[in-house]
Amino acid sequence: MKGIIKYIILLLAIMSVDLVLDAQQLDSAKIEALEERLTEYFELLKYESIDVQKAEADLMIEAASDSVVRQAVALRIYDHYLGSPVMGAEAVAIHIYDRWFAPGKVSIGNDMDFLSARFFAEFNRQSLIGEKAPELIMETLQGDTLRLFTDRRKYAEKGDRHKVIFFYDHSCAKCKLETILLANLLQTDDYPIELYAVYTGDDKEAWERYVADRFDVNPMNSRVFHMWDPTLDSDFQRKYGVVQTPRLFFIRPDGIIKGRNLNASALSMMLNEVFASPDLEYGRPESEAYFDQLMTLFRPSEGESPSASVQAAADHMAVSALQAGDTTIFRQFMGDFLYYLAPKSGEESKEGMKYLIDNYISGRTDLWKSQDDSLKIIGFAEIMDDLLSKAVPGSRISDLKVPGDLLRHGKKIKTGQFKLSKLRGGQNVIIFYTEGCNICDAEKAAARRLVAEDSRYRILMVNVDRIVTSDPALASRLFDSFDLSSLPFIIETDKKGIILRRYITLQ
Repeated sequence: MKGIIKYIILLLAIMSVDLVLDAQQLDSAKIEALEERLTEYFELLKYESIDVQKAEADLMIEAASDSVVRQAVALRIYDHYLGSPVMGAEAVAIHIYDRWFAPGKVSIGNDMDFLSARFFAEFNRQSLIGEKAPELIMETLQGDTLRLFTDRRKYAEKGDRHKVIFFYDHSCAKCKLETILLANLLQTDDYPIELYAVYTGDDKEAWERYVADRFDVNPMNSRVFHMWDPTLDSDFQRKYGVVQTPRLFFIRPDGIIKGRNLNASALSMMLNEVFASPDLEYGRPESEAYFDQLMTLFRPSEGESPSASVQAAADHMAVSALQAGDTTIFRQFMGDFLYYLAPKSGEESKEGMKYLIDNYISGRTDLWKSQDDSLKIIGFAEIMDDLLSKAVPGSRISDLKVPGDLLRHGKKIKTGQFKLSKLRGGQNVIIFYTEGCNICDAEKAAARRLVAEDSRYRILMVNVDRIVTSDPALASRLFDSFDLSSLPFIIETDKKGIILRRYITLQ
């Protein structure tokens, strides 16, 4: 880049000496060479800060000692930054106006050109990126006074939010499109921001219809405020450069302008960057100890569902995090809890995990949006949910016929083929077990005692190992119908084959 600037300065020096004075024109070949170098230089400068670009612009203009060359260079640089698509570049154009055109150091052309440049500077200088957002005092749709940025604090207080200011008019076609996109953004992504929708017209009935028709959103985390100033007392046009609509600004919690002249798509990109979910680690040892204590606090009362403790603990953590507006803490709690429950057996953990997934993971995809979430939580939850969605309580058990041993009160064990939905007991228990499993053996012993004591029960004991070896096709259907990822798996049905409970223990 230094080589380019040296070449430009040299070219400017040559041009200043080599003017065609009688025609007051610059040599076309040198103009073309200068234009080429300036274009290359602008491309390199766009990655520098605005302050650097201002300094470089001054250096370019100062390098031209002749007034005609200086004017040509200043106008070329001014036009470049005035029309640049790079957000914030207009600050350089305003700087050139203030430094060179306004004090008369360089002529901008005729009076109309000067007034146009002055108008642009005055209507944009207060709302440049990095500036403190100008104060706004306006009236809400309900007739109340709303004050924005009237406190000139240097730092934001805890709880302050990012703000979006959207200036629009009901008769503006582009405004209508941006309104639809903004409303969809709020409803879908629901960032913890405040949107101040400023109607720039003076027709209250048209405004009310517009809000009702196009801003009918009810996000949980975002807040929407509707404002107007029909008497123009707030001077919002000059402060925020609202000479046409729509105009969209993004402002940090400390009141500093972060984005200007945005559309909904650009705003979405900035919001994603600001609120990008940090990568979290789940299943930490300290979280296991915490959940052990929490589960003790939420032990179910007599008559409650065994999974009530997990449900209550999940609800408690979710409400605490979301009411505080902290989605990171929410994700940490729910992710850790999922990893805590996953390896555990038993009705409490398994049914509780189903509740956790349904309500706070697959049921809140608006909060699990990063690639890291997909890998660590969403994908894992989907696998667990696939298992937990087999043979759910309240559904009818599969009609599969399986080999097993049937235990009945006061009768010998009957070995044979049994249809799972036709066990004909007042209460039926099916134990899927594997050989060489101490827990399985303990459950089978408990089953024998239960049948001996209670005539309502019929208990079918199914050796999964034997079925896998002798009838792989039947084994496949069993794995499709039941969560046999961990044995023993015990399920209870009524006399009609309706599943009452699962993941239970008889001990």
